[in-house]
Amino acid sequence: MKTASKYLASEDFIGLGEIKLEITGIYEESQETMQDGKKKDFFSISFAKTPKRMVLNATNRRALAAAFGADTKNWVGKSVEVYAQDGIRNPAGGDKVWGLRIAAKPDPELAKARRAAMGGGQ
Repeated sequence: MKTASKYLASEDFIGLGEIKLEITGIYEESQETMQDGKKKDFFSISFAKTPKRMVLNATNRRALAAAFGADTKNWVGKSVEVYAQDGIRNPAGGDKVWGLRIAAKPDPELAKARRAAMGGGQ
């Protein structure tokens, strides 16, 4: 892992495949200095067994919301798989880079409720 940063990076996961981690918290970061030196507001997520948090981009937030619902309190205690993926567009410059992705299996009760709400029943 990159030790200089308090946030997980793709370099921490390249070549490891999908790593199963348990979510322990969701945080709103305010005016954190990023690698480019700019200060930004963003959300991050913490996991058991690692002191580093992961910056939550829009893609990973949507994956978590799709699996566990929009209420972030429901995410805590859930298991996800984190992995590095090549070819992700860098929003700062548009270049293709390595990035972190989250894979999450949908909560069965949430999926059942969504199906029922759409008239799909069980």
